[in-house]
Amino acid sequence: MKYLQVLLLSILLCFFLVQCSNNSTSEKTEHIQELDNLTVYSADSEPVYTLELVPEQSFGGSGKPYWKVITGCVVDDNDRVIIRGQDKGMRTELHYFNPDGTYRSQIGRFGKGPGEYEFVSPNFQINSGSVFLYDETTARLSMFTTDDYSFEGTTVLQDWNVRDLEVVRNMELSDFHARSDGNLLAIFKGHPTGTGRASNTKFMLVDTEGNVLNPDPLIELPSPFYLVSENQRGSMLSSRMQMPFKQRSLYALSDDDAIYTVPQTEDFLIKKYDAEGIYQYAFYYPLMGPPFDLDSVQGLAGHPQHAIRNALEEVDAEIPETAPVLRNMRVDDENRIWVSVAVDRKTSEWWVLGESGELLAKAVLSDNEVICDIQNGHLYSKKTNEETGITTYVVKYRIELKEK
Repeated sequence: MKYLQVLLLSILLCFFLVQCSNNSTSEKTEHIQELDNLTVYSADSEPVYTLELVPEQSFGGSGKPYWKVITGCVVDDNDRVIIRGQDKGMRTELHYFNPDGTYRSQIGRFGKGPGEYEFVSPNFQINSGSVFLYDETTARLSMFTTDDYSFEGTTVLQDWNVRDLEVVRNMELSDFHARSDGNLLAIFKGHPTGTGRASNTKFMLVDTEGNVLNPDPLIELPSPFYLVSENQRGSMLSSRMQMPFKQRSLYALSDDDAIYTVPQTEDFLIKKYDAEGIYQYAFYYPLMGPPFDLDSVQGLAGHPQHAIRNALEEVDAEIPETAPVLRNMRVDDENRIWVSVAVDRKTSEWWVLGESGELLAKAVLSDNEVICDIQNGHLYSKKTNEETGITTYVVKYRIELKEK
């Protein structure tokens, strides 16, 4: 029976490849065919459940504190909600709320001393009983206990000895991810010297002081595609930006520190690695993204269409016929994988997948909502005021799955 299943899946993948419109598409999928422990699902797969999101509570919409905009939220094990907001002066603050929506207190305060911060990165996290926040101004990583959100300690990223490893020399320590074992994944990105891709993004395992726990990267992912150009007005400095219509990589950690990756967003291919970075398996849906036309893009970050086109031609990079099929990914506390699948240029729907990739359900969020956390049977999203276009509160939804 298992042999027949493998044979059937192989035939299914081959059938899809035969249907591809040209040989270049087939070449792009060769790396998928060669994967071990690969499961191929039908592009026409139907979900097992219907999914309904039932609103239960909102946080931060009115009263104390006052924010100009909410930029993120996370939820602790006691269902308390931490919100990152910016005031009129664009100063960032972290505040937490009770599960019933009532306000509790600020976490830390503005400043440069212990337990203080000036500009909190949007990537603040909760894991292993601590809140981890990175102050981009002082380049410090600070920790607060989730017991009462008091200050635990801080470390300066410039002092992390992982930066001395040859494998990440001259790379940028761009991000981190807190693990359930109390350690961190330090994420290093290469500096692009011109339009195209830099060296692979590397995930290094360190403790909270930045001490090396493994001298080799746990995993590596391809660099995003950058457009690099000289700034105007005679400046010799260069600017760089990622090309959103070129494929990039995604990753998410589970509660047991397994790592799920999308090597490139043009393919609905997800790989799983264990906490030690050892490859486990992969699954694939033969879907393509919506059609892409550069002429429909109204420039990017000040770069007109002709400049983008010329830069791509200079490095012999093709303008893709389709946009990336995947836009985002996260893993909830039940090891369900949520992926944002592109429907058209502006619209996407969330596919809820089981741990092995089977399609459980689909969910469509309104255009003014962005998921910021999923746990304890609830989904939390930032919601934008339709009249002002500003994100001003967080909504808690109960996830209801019902068999069809």
